[in-house]
Amino acid sequence: MVPSWLAHNPRASGALKFGRDQQYVVDPNGIAELCEELKQCPKHATTPLHSLPALAARLGIGELRVKDESQRFGFGAFKALGGVIAVYDALASAVGDAHRANASFAEIMSGAHKEITARFVFSTASSGNHGRSVAAGARLFGNRCIIFLPKFTSTEKEAAIRARGAEVIRVDGDYDTAVAECKRRSEENGWTIISDTSWEGYDQAPRSVMRGYCVLAHEIVTQWREAPTHVFVQAGVGGLAAAVIGYLWAVLPTRPAFVVVEPESADCWFQSNLAGKPTLASGNADTVMGGLACREISPITWPVVGEATDWFMTITEDEVMPARRLLAHPLDGDPAIASGPSGCAGFAGLTRVCTDEAAFKALKLDRHARVLVINSEGNLGEQPA
Repeated sequence: MVPSWLAHNPRASGALKFGRDQQYVVDPNGIAELCEELKQCPKHATTPLHSLPALAARLGIGELRVKDESQRFGFGAFKALGGVIAVYDALASAVGDAHRANASFAEIMSGAHKEITARFVFSTASSGNHGRSVAAGARLFGNRCIIFLPKFTSTEKEAAIRARGAEVIRVDGDYDTAVAECKRRSEENGWTIISDTSWEGYDQAPRSVMRGYCVLAHEIVTQWREAPTHVFVQAGVGGLAAAVIGYLWAVLPTRPAFVVVEPESADCWFQSNLAGKPTLASGNADTVMGGLACREISPITWPVVGEATDWFMTITEDEVMPARRLLAHPLDGDPAIASGPSGCAGFAGLTRVCTDEAAFKALKLDRHARVLVINSEGNLGEQPA
């Protein structure tokens, strides 16, 4: 019997097609060109796709690859891609509207078109990493930035945001409370919100954020010619999951089996899958996995994550640290990987499945499986002992 923490998606099937609704959320066109544009940024470099053969053998699978975003932009997390690209898209769009011409990443970064771009003030709500990314983007292009943080955000992450020149407003509440306050204050002041979650009438910035995340998915395709058979990806509101699932679904000849992993207390995708529509998490999102501490999904991501994910699963709080230790202190010959609590969540999901016989069989894992996980953040706080 499949364990209660694992649920199949009745909407997913081998016959699923990547169609117009999916392309509206994640458009694979132009991502290769975006990767070329990013080369103009001095801190940009392709992040590694590590192979861990010794760990794969222990888990009973054929191959394990870890896309290591702990080295992205010297930033420490995949979210560096989203906020920076979304800020650029907003500025480039304004320049395009004014001059009927495209403005390159390098142009705006060098201060061209300041008569148009200088008026922008950017804002967002974040539990830490997305806020750092938006702050980094605003600083890169010379704009003011205000970040709204929920009360559980660490002082280290707040300091990292302030170090990138942003102003910080602490909100006495959870992530969703911070989103609401950001929306209210931004509307009052005319600030441009760069959110990684969508709501009614607002989806352009979240789609730009996911466009940035598609960069890492494109890199995976170029780095791993054979392609994965299984993909374990963690989800908060769903931006990373949508980008990875959507891009790989669109460009690979065979759709891998996609598994979305969440904390027990922040299981909004797990519950939405059971309901067949977006719905709230069953818990209060109180989790050490701060980047995944979300009580509701980003609605725009449903046509990708809600339809193409094969399995949804949850992990417990006490499964996080062992997963971090296993990556940090690898088996013989495997590379060491520094991960944070949210960063290792997909891998923690894989280890949970691989230690449960029924789950392992249900996902059709075996010695021929090629499994991809995303280390979405590095050690941004304490080290795994």
